[in-house]
Amino acid sequence: MKSTSAPAQPVLRTALLFGTGLGILALIWVVLLMMTGSNPYGPRRLMTVPLVPIVILASQWFVRRYYPSGPGIGKSILTGLLTALFASVTSAVTLYGVARSANPELLERNAEEAKQILQGARSYYLKQPGGEEKYKLDQQNIARTPQALAQDEFSKKLILGLLFSIPGGIFLRK
Repeated sequence: MKSTSAPAQPVLRTALLFGTGLGILALIWVVLLMMTGSNPYGPRRLMTVPLVPIVILASQWFVRRYYPSGPGIGKSILTGLLTALFASVTSAVTLYGVARSANPELLERNAEEAKQILQGARSYYLKQPGGEEKYKLDQQNIARTPQALAQDEFSKKLILGLLFSIPGGIFLRK
């Protein structure tokens, strides 16, 4: 009988470790923004989004240590996809929880700031073909509820994660 020190299901465990780690890091960032008086739901919240590709590539690199000849393309891509999924879900759920438990005036302040930013960019919208419709659509899509914030967080991180999981898995398969 051969004894190994590798844990069971290294792909799932690695993705869970890295994905939830990024989600918790995003929560810490939102709480820090809130404590410093910044808008925790505004553009600064999105500063954790560029960490998604880094964390996905790191998880795909990390899972290689469990396989002497490399995890292969399937396990490597699966690690990246699961990491993106766990990071997106954890970030969205924690942001939803913070938004639900925080002062509702913060959501209103965020909506007002987003409206002002959008009004400042109106001339840019109107120069583009179909810009008036796009402007009106963006005005309607300003996040005004915790659900809308969580959906925005989830979709942005998941889409970016999916885009980086496949090429990362291809290059880090061995």
